[in-house]
Amino acid sequence: MKFGRVQVDQAEGKVLAHSMVVHKKKWKKGRILSRLDVDVLQGIGVETVVAATLNRDDIDEDSVAEALARTLAGPGVRIRPAATGRCNLYAEHRGLLRLNAEHINRINSVSEFFTVGTLRPFSIVYKDELLVTVKIIPYAVDRDALHDVISVSGQGYPPVSVCEFKSMKIGLVQTKNDSFNTKLLQKGLDMLGTRVEQLGSEIVAHATCEHHEDRVTESIQQLMSNQLDMILLLGASAIQDREDVIPKGIVNAGGRIEHFGMPVDPGNLLLVAQLGRMPILGLPGCVRSPKRNGFDFVMERFAAGLEVRSEEVMNMGVGGILSEGPRRPERRTQVTAQAKPETRRIAAIILAAGQSRRMGKDNKLLMKLGNNSVIRTVVDSVEKAQVDEIILATGHDRELIENEIKDKNLTIAHNPEFVGGLSTTLRTALAALPPNVSGVLVCQGDMPFVQSSHINSLIQAFDPNAGRNICVPTHRGKRGNPVLWDRRYIPEMMEVRGDVGAKHIIGEYEEFVKEIAIDDPAVLTDLDTPEEFRQHTAVDRISG
Repeated sequence: MKFGRVQVDQAEGKVLAHSMVVHKKKWKKGRILSRLDVDVLQGIGVETVVAATLNRDDIDEDSVAEALARTLAGPGVRIRPAATGRCNLYAEHRGLLRLNAEHINRINSVSEFFTVGTLRPFSIVYKDELLVTVKIIPYAVDRDALHDVISVSGQGYPPVSVCEFKSMKIGLVQTKNDSFNTKLLQKGLDMLGTRVEQLGSEIVAHATCEHHEDRVTESIQQLMSNQLDMILLLGASAIQDREDVIPKGIVNAGGRIEHFGMPVDPGNLLLVAQLGRMPILGLPGCVRSPKRNGFDFVMERFAAGLEVRSEEVMNMGVGGILSEGPRRPERRTQVTAQAKPETRRIAAIILAAGQSRRMGKDNKLLMKLGNNSVIRTVVDSVEKAQVDEIILATGHDRELIENEIKDKNLTIAHNPEFVGGLSTTLRTALAALPPNVSGVLVCQGDMPFVQSSHINSLIQAFDPNAGRNICVPTHRGKRGNPVLWDRRYIPEMMEVRGDVGAKHIIGEYEEFVKEIAIDDPAVLTDLDTPEEFRQHTAVDRISG
């Protein structure tokens, strides 16, 4: 291919290199100039254009991009047609993204013509999520150059695949001793249950025993009758050595230790073992926290049907320091008399991107309650409250949602990756916040009975200087929505992944949570199903 400026009278069949406006119409770059195009350009006095001239053995950029994409796509990956030299690969289903990084690096090293960009390896991805983009830099590539890049060795597993999560039956053994707080047993069961459920698995058997290797062995043997796919062991005390209580109990049950310790923090003290063909994991205490830790790295791979050998664990160190939470604020007794309260500026986020699947064919946010739709009712209430900014995060049915509130003075933050779950919408909205906000009120778009007075109660209680950094409404002792967060938690909220919001972070900062009792079930009431909608269609419930 030759690239450069050419005379217009010699430009027929060449590829226009730069967009240009001709008779008030835009001719896009990449346009193959016809005889008529040449005549038009000459008619308006254009003498030269910058263009690409393809040789006989050149292949156009789109064909090259698709050819390269086909060599990358493995199971669970779908290719969309190329355009402008770019071909994208998407997930066919939810699962764990597996990449052959060595293969991809070799492709990117063949020539500057070829570029392959991907998500991070072992990311949890969702159906239709963008995984990889193949971009061809020039307008055409010589056939031999394409052959060189395709012939790059691809030994081992496919360069790009999505491993679907498999349903696993999991057993859990927890140990206790005289100094152990037994409340942690339920906390461990709840948090691990939530973690494995998010991966499509289930804890089907649970045992507790004394923190002694013999009792651990007995518990493992008892659980084996449940035809399990995996056993988790969570000790009253963290594993400190291969000869400690948990690993000894595994070995005495007939298992073998594959690896102890991992370069991930939190999560260093994780143990990987095997009993026959069944994996056993000895867990660090941090699994009782909702924060991501080393156990998640390993569990996600097992759930996706992948082996986790010693070498894989040792290679988890790059990116193994997981982001810390925000610096804990000082308590009220530590605030000096000279501390000046800053001018508070509260921004409200309304999450309105969901697909409303449980409601059936209708989008619940567009359904009518009285004279208004659900989403307009929510916006009205937030608008009447003491907030300074409103950001509406859209996704599914974007045009319809935005049209419903087109007369409102708010900021729209559209999430094109809303199928990736609630966390993607939350991050989109947080990214749209102005830099000077003091607090962020996170509202659900399907809770139309929350009134401005409820919101104002949260705002009035909000006082970071007094240690009231997270304000949560409650009704009869049960926590609800919306939640008002101090801005210092935004970085941690931005790290949330999957189909969850940021509410689990509250558990990390209980000492800075202020509960505000609301004598109205509105703060607990969302509309997910037709039955719930029919139960709450009384017009007198909606006031704001």
